[in-house]
Amino acid sequence: MLKQIENYLSRAYQLLKSEHTVDALRNTLSVILPIIFFYKIDWPTTGIGVGIGALMICMTDLPGNRADKFKAAWISILIFSIVAILTAWSTSISLMMIVVVVTITFLLTMSAVLGQRMAAIGLMGIILATFTIGLKPKDPLLYANYIFWGGVWYYLISLLQISVFPYRSLNRAIAQAERETSALLRLRAQGYNSKVSLSGFNQSNMRLHLKLASSHELIRQLLLSDRKAVKKLNPKVAAYLEKSIHLIDLYEQVSAVHYDYPYLRRQFENTGALPLIQQSIQLLAKLLTKPNHQLSINQFEDLHIALIQKAETLEEGKKILLRQILANIDEIYALIKAIHQPQINNQLNENTERYRDFLTLTPVQAKTVKSHFSLSSPIFRFALRLSALCLVAMILIAWLTEEHYSYWLLLTMVIVSRPSYGQTMKRNAERIGGTAIGLLIGWSLSQYADVSLQLYVSVIGLFGFFAFNRVAYSISAVCITVAVILCLNVYDGNLWRLVSDRALFTIVGVTLCLGATFVFPIWNAPRLSTLIADVVKANLLYFKAVVGLKPDDLDTVHQTRLARKLSHQQLSALSEAIQAAQKEPLKKQLNWSLIKRLQLFNYQFNVLTATFSGLQKQGGDFLSKEDIKSVEENLEQFLSNINELDLKQAIDLPAWGDQPLHLLEVSNYLASIQKNS
Repeated sequence: MLKQIENYLSRAYQLLKSEHTVDALRNTLSVILPIIFFYKIDWPTTGIGVGIGALMICMTDLPGNRADKFKAAWISILIFSIVAILTAWSTSISLMMIVVVVTITFLLTMSAVLGQRMAAIGLMGIILATFTIGLKPKDPLLYANYIFWGGVWYYLISLLQISVFPYRSLNRAIAQAERETSALLRLRAQGYNSKVSLSGFNQSNMRLHLKLASSHELIRQLLLSDRKAVKKLNPKVAAYLEKSIHLIDLYEQVSAVHYDYPYLRRQFENTGALPLIQQSIQLLAKLLTKPNHQLSINQFEDLHIALIQKAETLEEGKKILLRQILANIDEIYALIKAIHQPQINNQLNENTERYRDFLTLTPVQAKTVKSHFSLSSPIFRFALRLSALCLVAMILIAWLTEEHYSYWLLLTMVIVSRPSYGQTMKRNAERIGGTAIGLLIGWSLSQYADVSLQLYVSVIGLFGFFAFNRVAYSISAVCITVAVILCLNVYDGNLWRLVSDRALFTIVGVTLCLGATFVFPIWNAPRLSTLIADVVKANLLYFKAVVGLKPDDLDTVHQTRLARKLSHQQLSALSEAIQAAQKEPLKKQLNWSLIKRLQLFNYQFNVLTATFSGLQKQGGDFLSKEDIKSVEENLEQFLSNINELDLKQAIDLPAWGDQPLHLLEVSNYLASIQKNS
């Protein structure tokens, strides 16, 4: 019980000091301050307009460096001003309003081809159009002016913040990656505890892998997308670059701790080595997040000596295996020390441009963008679906002209619609649950709280909406519903109408969204064969890069890191697609035993390649030339026949023997699955 309370308090503390909470406070103040100011000078319409502009635009401000923020500022302000004036101008004619809103929806949804930041700007631009329909401003130019100054006001605050604290997002991202790597180390340590069940172990491994791949991608974007900062490294940026390189190398080494744990437990049974290994890895996890913990350092060094002594007492085969684990542990310890005490390498300044190779750039060439205007593009299909939903909603809104809050129908659709079926189902459930709880809380408070308290709670609700929007949408939905009901109750006073409209239009919007997932559907199941092939291809490239790795050759080290990054990205893409496909209506038609076996063995191949990489750096003889040739042939054979693999077919999977995992054994197994199919 005490441990649960401690964990809860720790999570609460992490949330309070997280970037989401700080940003939520900034966003809340940027919305309410202009409203309060203009109300004080008796310009309430101006206050509401500027506040809405700030409210809409602050949701486009994703974590980024100064270059990202400046670019997002002028693009979002320009787009929002155009959307505001066009939508406000069209509200006087129903047919024109429908055409404008549907067109804006399609074009702004398609802007996702330009990257995540543009996708966020596009989504909030559509939501701004929805708000404009509800407000029905009489003077389009004046209204657009309010939205413009609301955007300028918000980004003045945001750009001032990034100028004063230029590395805040990067600091947070690195700290997050450290915590997730520490969690992965603790999980690895459990594998050496013979009393701990290994049930679900690989699934937990892959979940953490997904998180870490995402965290490292964010670090790369924050650190490397600012060309000027990377080209001329100042000591601060150089230290961050060095730290992030060590952190990504650490991930490779932590992955290499992964052995065949049942085999390892049998090998070291009754030797006393397993507890020493487990405790060493647990201390490494602690030192990653608490680097100056002297007691942990002393304990780790004592355990290290004990492991060296233990290795000398074992027979030759077990001695070699334990020494490999020790070498891996030593490398992890060295990287942890390097992360917390980065030594600026002169070669960083000489090779800064090559680090930009690690950026996942969004192509903006006209030909690339044009290629997305096809039914084969998920973005295009989603844009068509959302536009069709908006058309239905706009027709209903035009028909329900007497319903002041009918625009909530369109707002619900835009917010809960997601490209995949599983995402939409999850978002819909969170929206309905959050709205129901929020309505209950809002109704109760409006009955017993005075006007001042209702407004204060509205502000708290707005803060909660911003704080939880990206981490726990259901809580965010509760908070924004409470804020909207109380605020509009003070402004309008018709509580029953507010509650009934919110409930009705939420239910209708969610229902239509669920039905629309079958219109221009985006299913993940048909993509799985292609994604499995992409993973095998990336693993093969990674393996070949490691074969040619020379520790003293910067070019081979660079190419190995690039190949490793690609393999991690492809594994993440496959894992995400599998998770999504398992929630789709036709999931029962797939052979999940086969799919998960392929996922697991590709993951294990990747991990063993990381082990191979570590041994290559140490000059170890891990594979013979014949083994290397066999591994490459097995994977190339699998790639050549992957299109013939039927993921719906019931295949008798080859049994996995009692041998330890090995690169050649894993590639042989993949080839045997192909033959049996």
